[in-house]
Amino acid sequence: MNKHLYDKKIEFPKEKREHLKKCFSKVKNADSNIEGFNRNKELQNKEFITYQQLKRIKNFFDNFKGNQNEPSFILNGGFEIKNWVNNELRKMRDFIGNTKKNKMDTGMQNQFIDPHEKKDFTNVRPSQTHKNTVQKYDTAVTESLKRINELIIKL
Repeated sequence: MNKHLYDKKIEFPKEKREHLKKCFSKVKNADSNIEGFNRNKELQNKEFITYQQLKRIKNFFDNFKGNQNEPSFILNGGFEIKNWVNNELRKMRDFIGNTKKNKMDTGMQNQFIDPHEKKDFTNVRPSQTHKNTVQKYDTAVTESLKRINELIIKL
């Protein structure tokens, strides 16, 4: 599902960029070795942010085990950016899911299967054809059923 979101860009609001600038100025003696330093500097001047960048930010916050006063947490934008990223990703993913669901609701079939995955049933191999009910069972069972049917017919 999320493969449809790769390389998508959304607007990065000015107030979030300003927030990142404030966070950057809060961290004294910050250098490029601190996680979030380069990301913060890059995003301060970006008007758009990609899905991949949002995922990287979410990954940082999901795996962060320290406290909220650590420089890396502050440089990544703290709780404000964390919540904003989670909301934006949820909206993007919901939009894709709803688009597919809406197509299904209108009668379009197989919206969750890519076109290259759909089978063409016009040229079915013999191994894929259905067997008669009698052919599905073991030969001994089949022979016994035939004999029973013959006896019933004679009665």
